[in-house]
Amino acid sequence: MQKVILKHLGLEDAVEIVLERMGDVEQIILIGNYAKGIDSGKIEIIIVGQDLNTSYVRNLEEKLEKIIQRKVAFFLSASHSLSANELILFNKNE
Repeated sequence: MQKVILKHLGLEDAVEIVLERMGDVEQIILIGNYAKGIDSGKIEIIIVGQDLNTSYVRNLEEKLEKIIQRKVAFFLSASHSLSANELILFNKNE
């Protein structure tokens, strides 16, 4: 299911890039309308981890928006409790 969603949204490469360049990423979580299955044009993603490369995020948002033709917003957090209508795209412990 994760791979289908990543491929459909064009986020497969984005997840790989985030994992390579963002630091110690523990989870990548899709939130908002896309996590609910609604194509609203804005993709919201929480990146959970320690010592994340915050300056890299802004550049990544702009690059992804051009590639996938949707608005992208990343939110960085040291921890996150998963709630309803959120979808884990990557989990370091799995």
